[in-house]
Amino acid sequence: CSSLISLPHELKNVTSLPTLDMSMCSSLTLLPNKLHNIISLTIFDIKECLSLTLLPNELNYLTSLTTLYIIGSSSLILLPNKM
Repeated sequence: CSSLISLPHELKNVTSLPTLDMSMCSSLTLLPNKLHNIISLTIFDIKECLSLTLLPNELNYLTSLTTLYIIGSSSLILLPNKM
């Protein structure tokens, strides 16, 4: 996972995924805007994603999301407005 720069765009077609663990993807720089299509997502883990600088505002639409792990994502400077 350390060489992963972005998530595949096909992820926008996934609707049933309760947990997405992207922890320790140190080269991850971009999250797709269409993550909000994963309506069943309850746990999203982006711990230690050292190159990730922002989270898309579309994360506000993840109504099932109960847990967001961002510890150690030291480059993260912008969170969605309502988070």
